[in-house]
Amino acid sequence: MIDVAIRFDDPSAISDHALERAILHTMDRHAICATFAVVPHAGQQALSAASMTHLIEARQSGRLEIAQHGFCHEPSRPDASLPSEFSGLDHTAQTEKITAGRTALEQVFGMAISGFVPPFNTFDHVTASILSEQGFLYLSAGSEHGLVESGPLAQLPRTCQITELRRALSEARRRPNGDLAVVAVMHHYDLQESGLAGAALTLQDLSELFQWLRQQPDVRLHTLSRLASRHDANTWRKAVQRNRWLQRRHWRIRSVFPRYGLMPHALFRYVRLTGTST
Repeated sequence: MIDVAIRFDDPSAISDHALERAILHTMDRHAICATFAVVPHAGQQALSAASMTHLIEARQSGRLEIAQHGFCHEPSRPDASLPSEFSGLDHTAQTEKITAGRTALEQVFGMAISGFVPPFNTFDHVTASILSEQGFLYLSAGSEHGLVESGPLAQLPRTCQITELRRALSEARRRPNGDLAVVAVMHHYDLQESGLAGAALTLQDLSELFQWLRQQPDVRLHTLSRLASRHDANTWRKAVQRNRWLQRRHWRIRSVFPRYGLMPHALFRYVRLTGTST
């Protein structure tokens, strides 16, 4: 089986709520679950229940999970070569931002927040340590930007963009001996209805993708918290380590293994048996 989780980043007090409602309607139409990574304090505007009624109502359906997307989604050091809201800040500064953001989300949604998605997919060992101390269940970032070295915090990095999801599943099916986990990330700007140039999908495309996804007999859909519970934190840690190891190998070695999935088991189970990845 292939475990799939969809992560939608950047809903906030100032995001495109009409587009978010349309996405939620499409999810509901095709019985799709997803994790929405919500920014607590974007553009100097704090989150409020009045601005999040569409997410509050959708969460009650059981298909929507709310995760914390940093605090304000602004780089702490604008001149840094790799943008990050957290990397490089000391323990006190990171704790204050994480705690304030989590409190804001819990007040708005009336629930405990157990997942953390750092803006720009970047974090450091201090971030991971604080999340573990505060009892977060998982961290979803980018495997190339850091590793959770120990503790109970599950690391579930994004493995592909939503536009690559069909390709990721096609690739996974060429590894019949090993379960794979795919974390597909989407943003408002992926959809032409956002009005942003270069968007690859329309809402109709997204609806067709979701319909197709629900028809795949070998796919299990999860929120990120449910995906985290599939294995213990150490198993996910090893999966991320395998991905990071492969990223540093020659392309001929990389081509034998999945590009768009996390491998919870030993590498030999994921060698491509026939054909080529597409």
